[in-house]
Amino acid sequence: MKDTHRNSRGTPTLVAFDTQEERLEWNSLGDQVMGGQSDGALVHSAEGVGLFHGTVRLDNGGGFASVKADMPEPIDATQWTGIELLAKGDGKTYKIGLRNSTNRRSIVYQHAFTPGTEEWSRIRLPFSGFIPTWRGKTLTDEAALNLSHLASVSLFVSGRQVGEFQLQMRDWRLFR
Repeated sequence: MKDTHRNSRGTPTLVAFDTQEERLEWNSLGDQVMGGQSDGALVHSAEGVGLFHGTVRLDNGGGFASVKADMPEPIDATQWTGIELLAKGDGKTYKIGLRNSTNRRSIVYQHAFTPGTEEWSRIRLPFSGFIPTWRGKTLTDEAALNLSHLASVSLFVSGRQVGEFQLQMRDWRLFR
């Protein structure tokens, strides 16, 4: 297992949007799997910003959009408290998801956040706040997230937040 790469301040980067860093390959996992018509994608800008955008529709039982990226190698985050990022949103609530497997059908541990719309917000998501879920439902009898084996990351917009969405983000870093 690998530790993440570090920036000039020595802080490990979990997800990089900067053009000089290794980029993850993000795949859309919308509600089409259940007949919905929502869509979402994550793109990188030349300025080092990740943009998660698309449209959530309720047609055919839909209501969420997500993207998922597998880590090149599982990350050991046991020495860290959580994830920190800068984000600017659109008033909607988003979730970051972490998995101990690259299988998209595996349990995903999610943490919700609602960034500001006018200025960049510093978002801190402690690992202790990540909740185990399966297909959007909270699991009550599941073990805590295994921090020694973070295999994939996800972004979600759900909860029937209909319409276009746009979330801008800077690198996701680990914090103590």
